[in-house]
Amino acid sequence: MVWEDGGGNPASYPIAFISSMNTSESVNVVVRDDWVFLSLLGLLIWAPLPLGSNRIWAIGILSLWTLVLVLGALFAWRGQVDAALTRLRRFAWPLGLLAAMVTLTWIQTLPLPATLVALLSPEAARVQAQTGGGAMRLSLDVFQTHTMSMLAFTYFCVFLVAALSIRNAARLDRLALTLVMSGVLQAVLGTVLFALKTHYWLFHVEIAHSRVIGSYVSQNSLAGYLNMCLSMGIGLMLARLGPGGRWPSGWKHRLRLVLEFVLSSRMHLRLMLVVMVIALVLTRSRMGNAAFFASMLMVGLTTILLMRRTAPTMIVLIASLVVIDVFIIGTWVGLEQVVQRLEETSLTNASRGQEETVEDRTEGGRRAVRIIQDFPLVGTGGGSFYGSFMRYREAGEFYYDHAHNDFIEIAADYGMIGLGLLGALVAMALWRSLSVLARRRSSLPRGIAFGVAMSIVALLIHSTVDFNLQIPANALTMVVILSLAWVCHELPSPRPRHGNPRDAGGNRNEFKGETAL
Repeated sequence: MVWEDGGGNPASYPIAFISSMNTSESVNVVVRDDWVFLSLLGLLIWAPLPLGSNRIWAIGILSLWTLVLVLGALFAWRGQVDAALTRLRRFAWPLGLLAAMVTLTWIQTLPLPATLVALLSPEAARVQAQTGGGAMRLSLDVFQTHTMSMLAFTYFCVFLVAALSIRNAARLDRLALTLVMSGVLQAVLGTVLFALKTHYWLFHVEIAHSRVIGSYVSQNSLAGYLNMCLSMGIGLMLARLGPGGRWPSGWKHRLRLVLEFVLSSRMHLRLMLVVMVIALVLTRSRMGNAAFFASMLMVGLTTILLMRRTAPTMIVLIASLVVIDVFIIGTWVGLEQVVQRLEETSLTNASRGQEETVEDRTEGGRRAVRIIQDFPLVGTGGGSFYGSFMRYREAGEFYYDHAHNDFIEIAADYGMIGLGLLGALVAMALWRSLSVLARRRSSLPRGIAFGVAMSIVALLIHSTVDFNLQIPANALTMVVILSLAWVCHELPSPRPRHGNPRDAGGNRNEFKGETAL
C-alpha cells in the first residue's frame, strides 16, 4: 500500500496505524473524529470574524467551542486511550509548556498567604497591603486574569485537539488551505469595505474602514493575521510544487511546465496569495509589510542553506513573490504609500514627521519596562496591563491599553517565568520546523515547516511594535500553526514502492508513528 505524502486524498480518514512505543508491532485503530477536525477548521475561520474575538462574549464562544472540540476528541478516542497517550507523548514538551502557562495564570488568581505573595512578588504585596483587607493575590486585576486564564486553557485545548486530529497528509494540507482561505476572506472583506469607505458602530465600537482592516478594529491586527495566512500559503505552494529537480533545458519543456502550472490548481493558490498580498499592502501597516517580506527572504535563504539540494522550483517561487508581489502588485495598489509612511516616520518627537514617530510608538513599551522591574518574577497578572500601567503614566501623557510590544507586555503580565515559558515554546517550534526543512525530503512536511518558520519570524518581527498575541484570534491561530511544527516532524513519509524503508531524507525512523489512511 502506497501512501501519498503530497496532498493526495486517503481512502478513509478514521483508520490509523499506530506503532507501540514498546513493540515494533502495529495495530489497527479506528478513530472517527472527522467532525472534530472539521469543527477545528470552522473555529479557525470564525475566530477573526467578531472583531478578532477581542470581546468578552467572543472569548466565551472561543472557549466553549474549544471545550466541545476537546470533549469530542476524548469521545472519539475513548476506546483507544493507550494509542492517544502514545501519540501525545510526542507532543509532551509543547503541551507541558502550555499547561505550565495555564497553571501560572491560574495561580495568579488564587488567594495566597501574605508571606508567599511577598516572597514571589514583593511589590504586589505592598500594593495590596496599602488597599487593605482581603486575601492577597499575585494579580492586581483578578477579573482580567480570570479571563486570560480561560484563554490560556483554550489555547492549550486547541493545541491538544490539533495534535490528536491532524494525523495525515490530507488533513495537514486541508488545514493549511483553510488558513489560506480564511486569509482571503479577510482580504476580500477588508478590500470591499475599504473601497466603500464604510463607517459604522459595531458592538459599541466605532469602525472606520479608511484602510483595509477586515473584520478587525486595527489594520495592524489584520496585517499580523495576513502574515500568518500568507506564510502558510507560501509553504503550501512549495509543498504542491513538489521536490522539484533540474530545470529542463529545452524551451518546449519549459513552456510545457509553465502551461501545466497555469492550468493547475496551484495557480488558484497562487492567485489567493496575490489577493492577500494586495490586502496586506492596503493595510498600510509599516511593520506588517516589512515583517512579511523580511521573514520570507530570511526563511527562504535559510531553507536554501539547509537543503542538501536546492530545488529550482522553490527559488523561482520566492523570486516570483518578490518580483511580482512587490514591484508589480505593490506598485499597482500603492506600495509606495507604505514606503512614504516609513520615510515620514521620524525617530524622535524633536524631528517629528507626519506619521507617528518611533519614540511615540515605543513609549508604552519603555514605560512598561518599569513594571517588569517592579514585578520581575510573576508579573502583575494576565491581562492586567490595562490597569497596572496607570501607576507608571505621567500626568498629561497618552494612555496605553497595550504596550505595543508583545515581549514587554507578556513579561509585565506574567513575569520572566511566563515570558520564558512562551519563549521556549516558540523556540522549540522554530527549531522543529528548521529540523524538518533540513532532514525531510517529502514535499508536504517541508512546505508546511517553511510556513511555520516564516509565521514565527514574521510575528516575532511584528511583535516588537504591536500586540498581535493580545488579540485572541491571532494568538489562537498562532498556537495551531506552532502545533504544525510537531505534526510535520511526526508525519510519516511516503512508503517507497520498492521496499526501501528509508525516507528520501535518510531517516529510518520516519515510518514509525501514526499513519492515517
